[in-house]
Amino acid sequence: FALLPQLVSAAGDELTQIHGDGEPPEAPHAVLFPCFTLTLGVIVFYVLSRYAKALPYTAVMFLIGTIMGIAVEFLDFYDHVGQSIRLWIGINSEVLLLVFLPGLLFRDAMSQNVHLFLHSINQLLIFAFPMVLAGTVLTALGAYYIFPYNWPFNLAMAFGA
Repeated sequence: FALLPQLVSAAGDELTQIHGDGEPPEAPHAVLFPCFTLTLGVIVFYVLSRYAKALPYTAVMFLIGTIMGIAVEFLDFYDHVGQSIRLWIGINSEVLLLVFLPGLLFRDAMSQNVHLFLHSINQLLIFAFPMVLAGTVLTALGAYYIFPYNWPFNLAMAFGA
């Protein structure tokens, strides 16, 4: 619950405009959005893995998130989930990654085939890692010498990554 004060303060002035009477939402409502989206993600993953294997999970979740955001902004939902979504609209991107990235990494790690990974580790180290590094450096060099922004090389490397 250490995240709640930061979440409420990050939303800024929009909090007082959520209710018609200018009353800000309660801080415990901020917990509803992560719980709701993680539960929704599990349900969507189950349905897609059983009945619609051709649909990509990330694209479906992106569409659901877009629909939720549009619905909250334009249809004026004032229930607890709508208040929670409004609290998360102004969230710092680092906090957002800290909340959702562990679940995404865990899901990908659990779906990894260990035997296939161990069989192809040599190819990964020989081909994939150096080529990603080369692509990053070449993109950074292109950005450093071609773009008219006078970026320092560290920023060009961050752009290349």
